[in-house]
Amino acid sequence: MLTKLSALAVVAGHEVRARLRDGTAVLIAFVAPVLLATLFGVALGGDDEQALDTTIGIVDNDGGEVPASVQREAMDSEQLRDMIGFERFPDVDAAQQAVDDGAAGAAIVFEEGFSESVSAGEGGEVSVLESAEAPYAGVVARSLVDQVSSLVASRTLAVDVSLAAGVPPERVTEFVEENGADGPALRLSDATVAGAQVGMTVHYGAGMAVMFAFFVAGTSARALLTDRQLGTLDRIRAGPVPAWTPLAGKAVVGFGLALVSMCTTWVSSELIFGVSWGDPVAVLLLLVAHVFAATMLVLLVASRARTDAQVDGFVLGLAFVLALLGGSIVPVYDLPDFLQTAALVTPNGWVSEGIGQLAAAGTGVSDVTTPLLVLVGIGVAAGIPAFLRFSKGRFA
Repeated sequence: MLTKLSALAVVAGHEVRARLRDGTAVLIAFVAPVLLATLFGVALGGDDEQALDTTIGIVDNDGGEVPASVQREAMDSEQLRDMIGFERFPDVDAAQQAVDDGAAGAAIVFEEGFSESVSAGEGGEVSVLESAEAPYAGVVARSLVDQVSSLVASRTLAVDVSLAAGVPPERVTEFVEENGADGPALRLSDATVAGAQVGMTVHYGAGMAVMFAFFVAGTSARALLTDRQLGTLDRIRAGPVPAWTPLAGKAVVGFGLALVSMCTTWVSSELIFGVSWGDPVAVLLLLVAHVFAATMLVLLVASRARTDAQVDGFVLGLAFVLALLGGSIVPVYDLPDFLQTAALVTPNGWVSEGIGQLAAAGTGVSDVTTPLLVLVGIGVAAGIPAFLRFSKGRFA
């Protein structure tokens, strides 16, 4: 066992020294992701002096208290009143046309009977129409809907508890209102708009970190192929060490450098823009899980390559395809519906989902369990065939 670990340490140590001597690897790992995250953040999310001025469309098929409460509470805030306005549209088609034409940044659609359904504790449906041209408006609209959803959940819980306590169904609504839940109580604040800027800043910071993790891991995959071409792998295989040692050594170094790269982008984003990605432990676990998945995917894809150029091409294609599908470049909610579904098969999409929850809701590890498990699953599913392929001598 000691001999195996010693051999692994030698391979990993040699790889670390080689990567540190490689100026290109350092550029890809640390300079490029931080620089791009900063540029995207400043342009699309980090300029606090840039005033938000947008129109939120309202399609009120309900005619009840909830839609009116959303507009009333927003207009009660002096800062929100100066930044957003509301415009009513007769139907969804008219609102969608306004969003597409840029007349409205986003629109909120309240279905018929929504307020009555909420009062009865039966829930309700609210949808948001968004445009890629107005990301702030979309974030603000979704923030408003999130607060409406919280109200709906509270009301539904109150009704369920009342019924469980033995209140007759015909008296539930009256009982709930008499005991403090007497209607919508939205409380919108300036943080609703600030959340749009913070959300975009965090999104692009995390997106660049996620995408460049593939490039960093790819440098080790490329080095593995170079070792094969130079005959280094054959010499290692001829020694008294397991066949998986070279691959494991390269993978460990690729994993470590990619993780350091992501953490550097994370910390620099928080320091430069003063925004939090969420609970540090949960964020770190997400980054570790993503780097594991990215490293295994890169090794699997690179195992099909025969030349250095093919490795670079495969890794580049993998990184950009997953970045586009997973929302690292364009937010997932701005993608067509079928691409939003496709995002769920990418590690990028799950990291975006997890970081979004942590940054917006201040949740912890328990709330990102699903993204963590999916990321680890992707890594295992890609890693097993990569290692098997190498152990049978077919890798690279």
